[in-house]
Amino acid sequence: MTTLRYADSAENDLLEAWLHVATDNPEAADRIVETIDREARLLLDHPAMGRKRPELADNLRSWPTSTRYILFYFADEAGITVARILHHARDAHAADDWVDR
Repeated sequence: MTTLRYADSAENDLLEAWLHVATDNPEAADRIVETIDREARLLLDHPAMGRKRPELADNLRSWPTSTRYILFYFADEAGITVARILHHARDAHAADDWVDR
């Protein structure tokens, strides 16, 4: 059985996203987090769907969710580790913690 794990940096990203949206609309913030989690779970069945991102870290992939956020993740035989969850307008090259698995 494969598992979905969130690195500490990804959990912080989710909280940051929720807090930002919840300022105006807590229900919308909940929906965004639920959508991101649901779409991350889809990657468990198809971990190679994401785009390879060797310019950021070895074995890192990214997947654009149906929200304004992009999942950055590592896939291995145990499952998926979401490393970061960044807004699509954010410069991924400026982010850190790519190897926080």
